[in-house]
Amino acid sequence: MDDFEIAFEQYMGPEAIRKQGGRKILVLDEDDPAFSGFQEWFYFDYVLTSGDRMIDLFAKEAGPKLSAAQKKLLEDWMATNRLRLLETQSVEPGIGETMQDLLSGEILPMNDISFSYHGTRWSIFLARPLLTEGRWHFTGSGVMLTPLDKRRILKVATELRAGYQVKHPQAGLLDFYRDHSLDLLRAAKEVQKERSNPKALFTAEGHPAISARAEFALRGDPLEVESALDEAEEIVFVNEQEGGEFSGCLHYIWLLRGRSCVPEAPEDRAPTDGLILSTNWTAGPGEPDFRKLGDLYLCWKDLTLSCMSRERLKAGKELLMQILSKRIKHRQDHFRDLRASRDQVDREEAELYEEDFEEEDLEPEAEVVEEEMIERLTRRWLDTPNRDGITPRQAAQTPEGLEDLREGMKAIEFLEEEALRSGRKPPMRLDIIRKELGL
Repeated sequence: MDDFEIAFEQYMGPEAIRKQGGRKILVLDEDDPAFSGFQEWFYFDYVLTSGDRMIDLFAKEAGPKLSAAQKKLLEDWMATNRLRLLETQSVEPGIGETMQDLLSGEILPMNDISFSYHGTRWSIFLARPLLTEGRWHFTGSGVMLTPLDKRRILKVATELRAGYQVKHPQAGLLDFYRDHSLDLLRAAKEVQKERSNPKALFTAEGHPAISARAEFALRGDPLEVESALDEAEEIVFVNEQEGGEFSGCLHYIWLLRGRSCVPEAPEDRAPTDGLILSTNWTAGPGEPDFRKLGDLYLCWKDLTLSCMSRERLKAGKELLMQILSKRIKHRQDHFRDLRASRDQVDREEAELYEEDFEEEDLEPEAEVVEEEMIERLTRRWLDTPNRDGITPRQAAQTPEGLEDLREGMKAIEFLEEEALRSGRKPPMRLDIIRKELGL
């Protein structure tokens, strides 16, 4: 029982054990997928205080009593039950899937029907492929990642393996998987957690994203302020707010055009990892689109500028002083962490989209605009430099660049399939990319 308690706390975490009256109480939930993963890890990977593994003890004690077929089954399980880092190469619903081990390059033709109905090509799966009667299938546990996570999890796995090989030069890859399964699992869960709630958020200019707000008092006639905002090409009226903090106020958006200018982040401080928050606005089908920099709320005696970085707020305040001059007086600024309010940001962006295109009147136009924006985003991507200053068009001209490009395309293909499966528009046009790059 001591071995089980130690292993349970090691795998599930200290919060899974309560102390009561000097005794340890294990918090067991057999329906929790993590418990299934723990059982497999405990049986096949965990080293008991005796120096043995549960599966090895079982083979010694029960193995001689098994039939030939049962012995073969046990041998296959002992040889193949490893938590492995896999990339989904193809999926055939109702038939199976093809996986590739990212550390060895081995191709595994899987016959897992359940995975074939929900798996997506190019997804990364840390799971236990198991050979049973000549057919591969998955056991009941695993961590699913996206192609966007591949670089990070592969870096962790490669570094772990390199260290393992130094200590165990005679050991093979499957030995590494068995001895470091818990480390890989923890790393995958951390990557998964950061993907859903990234530690770093940035604006399209590359600055750290925060909630930034400037408050002004109106000095003159509110109607004069309204008129000046209406005449400014950088400011676009959206609607009159109903409900919420700015109920009854006029809502405008601030765009990157005309006199608007926000400096780009210095090269040495540009984001290398994290989530970039960016929204574009257009007046309608066939019209140009512009980056949205912030929101303005004009109330009877107040004006509030809200945006997502200190740099944007500084530039926005300077622009408002140009447009409104002595009609406003700056009161104060407010700043807070944007990560704590990501759901609010998502809601605000969704509300803005609904405000721009009222469904009952403009649904056909909104659909045309969505198609146009996707195509524009795709064509911009083709000429947008990566961290090394190379655009996808340029990358396609060299063998090395083409290889990197094909790797990056996996993420786009994955996102397209996920979008189509959920009934949404794909984020980019793969047909345009393939045609433009000759892929």
